[in-house]
Amino acid sequence: MAKRILVVEDDWDIRLALRDRLQSMGFDVVTEDNGQSALSRITLEAPRSLIHGVLLDLHLPIVDGITVLRELRDRHPQIPVIVMSATNDPAQFIDARKLGASSYLRKPFDRETDWDLLYWIFHKD
Repeated sequence: MAKRILVVEDDWDIRLALRDRLQSMGFDVVTEDNGQSALSRITLEAPRSLIHGVLLDLHLPIVDGITVLRELRDRHPQIPVIVMSATNDPAQFIDARKLGASSYLRKPFDRETDWDLLYWIFHKD
């Protein structure tokens, strides 16, 4: 059974590109476009072990990515979360790591090393 990854990204083009690339890597991918809908999906699916990893944009409408990360860490600390942002703000990275993010990627990312990192984090048990 393929591991299910939740991609939370408000930009439609980026969300679809991430979905397609992760699917080509063998993952089952579901997507949400804002933090509130992501938290709703996690509340429904994570307790039944249906979410195995989250790729999370930090700048989201309704509920921001840091809030989503904080909730995820409180409720489901076993789920790896990789945060991403287009801004190059070291404070964001530090805050996300302190809250338990597995890693941080700066958008746009398309280097093979970034994809290798995603694969490794989402496949390790």
